[in-house]
Amino acid sequence: MSLDEFRASLLRADVRESLGIRLADDEAQRVHDDATASRNWYEYWLATQPAPPAAAAPAPAAHTAPAAYAAPGDAVGHRVPIPSYPGDAQPTAPLYAAAPPPAYDPAAAPPPYGFVGAQEPQPYPYGIPAADAVAAGPRRRNAGLWVALSVIGALILIAIVVVVAAFATARHWTKIDVPEQPETFHTEEYETGRYDVTMDTVNPCWVDQDWTDCTNLMVATYNGACVDVQLTADAAALCDEYSAAIEEMKAQDGDGYTVASLGSFGNLHRAAETATREVSNNDGRPAVTHEAVCYLGFIGECR
Repeated sequence: MSLDEFRASLLRADVRESLGIRLADDEAQRVHDDATASRNWYEYWLATQPAPPAAAAPAPAAHTAPAAYAAPGDAVGHRVPIPSYPGDAQPTAPLYAAAPPPAYDPAAAPPPYGFVGAQEPQPYPYGIPAADAVAAGPRRRNAGLWVALSVIGALILIAIVVVVAAFATARHWTKIDVPEQPETFHTEEYETGRYDVTMDTVNPCWVDQDWTDCTNLMVATYNGACVDVQLTADAAALCDEYSAAIEEMKAQDGDGYTVASLGSFGNLHRAAETATREVSNNDGRPAVTHEAVCYLGFIGECR
């Protein structure tokens, strides 16, 4: 069967079945449309067919080198070796070897799912792989592994550099969580501990009073307002003036003297001095803060 006849047979399911080619209709159509895939399948089909028997060769002459038997070439020109036999013995049946499978071609149509024959070949994803394609597989996988490891190593190195740079350039600052609450005050009045002394216009004495009795009344008024207390400056001056008047009256006292007229001195009155002051309300609160860190200007707590 020629290559063209083989390609035409692919389009008929009954013919494919008789040839032992198990392909679905769509798969057979793709193989038919692809010249390279058609040739690969054709050669593979030829390799599965039994070779014609070789013609018997005459026995070798005595004392001559044994002859070798060879089968005629197959349909695509493959030579199938036949083992030689020494002496006059003749081979009982020639041995034939199948042609090698078609070379691996990624563009070829999908592979067969099996063939009729003594041995069912295992299917391959994209046709029967060639020896060089099979051998190249581990090398390609190793190259891909090294590329992946190189990329992972580069990423790890970049991550380490970024982390070191982030810590080296980190900016620390104080972040205010709760603002400070200023202290407030109120005004209150309080006693200073000193006393003010005032004098009214009512004289403690009266006319025709005994001079000594009038003097004693003024002494009693002085003692009640100016003695044993801390006086303000104005009160101390008034008390000193009052005390001097008392001393003058004592100096003028005589037996039987009476008050002829009233002077300008009146009764003394004492009162505690008061003042105002600002008192805290005890409501001040310090600010609540914590130390913040900013990495690379945007990671962490940045202003």
